[in-house]
Amino acid sequence: MESIIKKCLPTYDVVQKIGSGVYGSVFLVKDNLKIRAVKIVPISVERSVSNRSKKDLDSKISHDFYAIQEYYHRIKGEYVVEIYDFHLVDKQVSKQEARAYLVILMEYCPHNLLDRVLDNHPVPPEQAMGLMTELANILKNLSDRAEDAFIVKDLKPSNLLINQKNKLVVGDLGGIERISSMSASTSAQFTPNWSAPELITHSASGGITSLVFSYGFVSYFIWSGSLPYEKENFSERLRRIKEKGIVFLRTDIPVKIRSLIRRCLSMKPEDRPGDFNQILESLVAVNPAGGKYFLRRKTDRKPGHADNPSSNRTRSESGRHNSISRAIESDTPSRPKATWSHQPGDTWEEPVIGMKFKWIPAGSFQRGCGNWDGEGKKDEFPLHEVTIEGFWLGIYPVTQDQWKQVMVNSFWQKVRGSNPSWFKMGGNYPVEQVSWNDAREFALKLASINNNRYHFRLPTEAEWEYAARSGGRQEKYPGGKAPEEIAWFSTNSGMTTQPVGTLAPNGLGLYDMSGNVYEWCADYYHEDAYHHYDPGNPVTGKEASRRVIRGGSWCNFPSELRCSYRGSVYQDFKGNFLGIRIVMTPISRKGSDF
Repeated sequence: MESIIKKCLPTYDVVQKIGSGVYGSVFLVKDNLKIRAVKIVPISVERSVSNRSKKDLDSKISHDFYAIQEYYHRIKGEYVVEIYDFHLVDKQVSKQEARAYLVILMEYCPHNLLDRVLDNHPVPPEQAMGLMTELANILKNLSDRAEDAFIVKDLKPSNLLINQKNKLVVGDLGGIERISSMSASTSAQFTPNWSAPELITHSASGGITSLVFSYGFVSYFIWSGSLPYEKENFSERLRRIKEKGIVFLRTDIPVKIRSLIRRCLSMKPEDRPGDFNQILESLVAVNPAGGKYFLRRKTDRKPGHADNPSSNRTRSESGRHNSISRAIESDTPSRPKATWSHQPGDTWEEPVIGMKFKWIPAGSFQRGCGNWDGEGKKDEFPLHEVTIEGFWLGIYPVTQDQWKQVMVNSFWQKVRGSNPSWFKMGGNYPVEQVSWNDAREFALKLASINNNRYHFRLPTEAEWEYAARSGGRQEKYPGGKAPEEIAWFSTNSGMTTQPVGTLAPNGLGLYDMSGNVYEWCADYYHEDAYHHYDPGNPVTGKEASRRVIRGGSWCNFPSELRCSYRGSVYQDFKGNFLGIRIVMTPISRKGSDF
């Protein structure tokens, strides 16, 4: 596929594949100035009565190409992903068929609604209402037209993107259909889990009322982070909704919002709101801001920082926010806290034992030893660029108290005791003497005590270095600081571990990224790993005898505390200089356990 992209977009480099679906594959690309997304869609036309000759087939595939462009110009606007250019590539015509690739250059949207909700669950009430309102406005503007009314056939959170302006847009353009041209045959392109019952059980054609039902499912997901009766298949889910109704687990959902979602999810189409104007009227009745979507970013504001973005809100915006809050509080006794729009260094707290995580934003960086370092072993070269998705990383190494809280009553504890550490200091001292296998078991156990609502794992080696270097900056030591400022090592440690977080943090607010204890990474260790890598968050999965460890420890010299320094030990090794730090990723993106 890279060769297809290069043919029509020669100035762009392909970074990685970021998605695929029924209509094609999507790639992240970049040039010297910007980042874009490229969608590649195979298109074909088979020989038929109306397309008998090669000339007919050639003409038909060209006609389809121009029809797609015309279609986009009819739906384009602030509610759909922006497209910059179309290309038809590698057209091949034979007697039986014509084939080509449609290449679409579009804006890059770093998030979708699915990940945004799961990353921040539970979404605060005013923001959940804002998302419902924003989505209803999108669907209203597409469907409420005198001419060329459209609906989104496959409405689900993963098809709703968050662009770089933090706006919700429809990303699945192939799933937008003109209402007047819809037939029962198009219902097959709906995703059953998010679809109205009449589309599944009666093969009915889609329309406004079926879209309203899907909107109800998406709205329920925004509040709950799941579908109703999540563990059931779609047919059993619909049966339970019909027999038992909709159950809301959160107590802070306004009564009128619950009522609206229940109406949208009525089994009979005639019992649902008739269109999105009615839905918006119901939302405005709860939200005195008149349906205006307002998003408050979380910031770490400090006294005297008058330039904080949150301080630049107008009085009218502040008034809207306060009125929304009052309306919600009148219906609910409490409001859970959550971070919505992730900024570098935002904090998330794991709810069971209170482990704190920092948001590490997505980005590309030069991994390895650069000229800013001045040292470097053979395995730290060559310097090469990789791209990292955003993730949550523990602010500190896992402490002995946290280890005991998570591993209590486990088979591991019965065999080895509650604290494996050599330096049994307890409290905020880092846990050590844990193998790679022990570390992985800790991550799985942490997920288990959280009812598997979050996915915890070890960082990849690329993630670890990117985070240590404050988001990929050219730093020899974390934060660009001197070793004695940020690390407990052979010179200042007293030849023992020290409480975590007692020295300076790096540029993202992470402590002890160098010194105190080495930290396990997910990767197997290969000396030549940097010669053979995937540009998208590479993890070395090819088996080897050792695993990567990073960061240096209380007994190491400064050269081993460098951000690019790579250590390795056997997977079952346990040492009093070796601990762990944990990553949290949303369930939807967890992939493998590394």
